[in-house]
Amino acid sequence: MLTRLKTLFGKDQGFTLIELLIVVLIVGILAAVAVPLYLGYIKDAKLVEGKSIAGAIWTSAQANSLANCGNAVNVSSGYARAGLNGVTTADGRWTASASGTLTVDCSLGSYSANGDKFTLAGNATDLTPMKVKLNFNTGNSPPAVIQCAVDGTTYVNC
Repeated sequence: MLTRLKTLFGKDQGFTLIELLIVVLIVGILAAVAVPLYLGYIKDAKLVEGKSIAGAIWTSAQANSLANCGNAVNVSSGYARAGLNGVTTADGRWTASASGTLTVDCSLGSYSANGDKFTLAGNATDLTPMKVKLNFNTGNSPPAVIQCAVDGTTYVNC
């Protein structure tokens, strides 16, 4: 049977060294391009996780403040409604620290809460330098801005 296959396909053939080197070179180029892109996607996904938690905290803080019209309400009072166990997320990957109150003027529907409202810091080993904070300034448009710091110190709007 082996002799029939040899007569059908000809003699034994293999890849030359040049062909193998070209394939290795192409795979290396693809890996060199793909790895930095992949690492960027991972970093962006981690920041999105923090931004979604920040959005949940801000929404619950607004709801608590609206329920107590005219009274200053600590932003940290919205942690439980946002799904935090105390000051950490349920999986323990993020820790929140509130730094202010929020007051709603019920007749105008406006907030009086300038400055940083809370900061989320990454707890997990893959998140340790990352921080996400919400800054509120009534003079800005939009007044509420989420800012991120990949290195833990330099915040940019994200």
